[in-house]
Amino acid sequence: MPEPTFDPIRELENLDLGGLGMTPLEPSTVRRLGDRRRTRRNAALVAASVVAVVAAATPVALLAGRGDPDGAPAPAVSAPPSPTASTPAPSPTPTQPQVITFPGDGVNVATPADAAKLTGTSSDFQAFIAAQAQKATSCPDGASGITVRKYSSAGYASGVNVCGGYVALWTRYHDAWGEGQATQDTWDCDALTFLQVPRAFAGDCADESGSFGLHGAGEPEPGMTRTEAEAAGVQVTTDAAAPPCVSTQYAAPVVPADDTRGLFSPHDGLVQVAMTAAMKTEERVGLGTPRSAVLAAYPGGHAAADNLWLVPRPGGTAYLIRFGTDDRVMRFTWQLNAADCADYLP
Repeated sequence: MPEPTFDPIRELENLDLGGLGMTPLEPSTVRRLGDRRRTRRNAALVAASVVAVVAAATPVALLAGRGDPDGAPAPAVSAPPSPTASTPAPSPTPTQPQVITFPGDGVNVATPADAAKLTGTSSDFQAFIAAQAQKATSCPDGASGITVRKYSSAGYASGVNVCGGYVALWTRYHDAWGEGQATQDTWDCDALTFLQVPRAFAGDCADESGSFGLHGAGEPEPGMTRTEAEAAGVQVTTDAAAPPCVSTQYAAPVVPADDTRGLFSPHDGLVQVAMTAAMKTEERVGLGTPRSAVLAAYPGGHAAADNLWLVPRPGGTAYLIRFGTDDRVMRFTWQLNAADCADYLP
């Protein structure tokens, strides 16, 4: 129960005089005292008015002749009003991200030393591009390196992977740079939303489809042997996340790096594969897709827990789709229905 609020008026109303007596005065005495008080108050008001006029006139007379031999009045100086409750102080203007567009076709980084040419970019971005360029040096057609065309201090950049022959969107997600999208056509709108890259920077986008979840598409899929998984771009680590299963991670830096770890079982093979921001299913579902679109694409699924949608798939597999607070896909895994490691489901 809340404490009662102190009410000074009520305190006055209930004031206890402690036994002190009060003798009422005669009406004639009350009138005489009132006349005397009014006389004193009027005299005080007249005196205060005279003082106020003199005080106001003095600085005006001083300002009128200051700094001017002819006695001309000085120009009026107005100070900005002090902030009040009705006129609060103006909020500081937020700093806009710096966008750099490199001239021509962009800056080509073929060796780690070339990353120093990316003037105005952050040191961690230069280190990331240098590492990417070092991997893109053995293409059959002799093309190599990375060409950076555009960069934003907000944490995203775009350019061309010369060796792969595709346009790339690199983003700094959860303090790590990775390849957010890779395309030879146009960007995916859902992925841009997930990566928080504005279209003013990226350009046009479309609702794309992909091959994640298709058997035999050349991408990682549940049930692959270690050799097959590594050939598809997945590394098996020694981190025993759910014994006897160990963890997996993508060989190349991907986005989101912290949510794309999977599981591998010595007995069952690749147990769990996580979708990256550069992937999408044949039904056009990927990271950043709204829940309504997911339920429309997979009406045969069901809620497995809060914000989880479980979708049965062929070959003893299933999709496990997790939604974020924005009601969009924040994690998407393709996994075996059963494996010899316990509690492998997220």
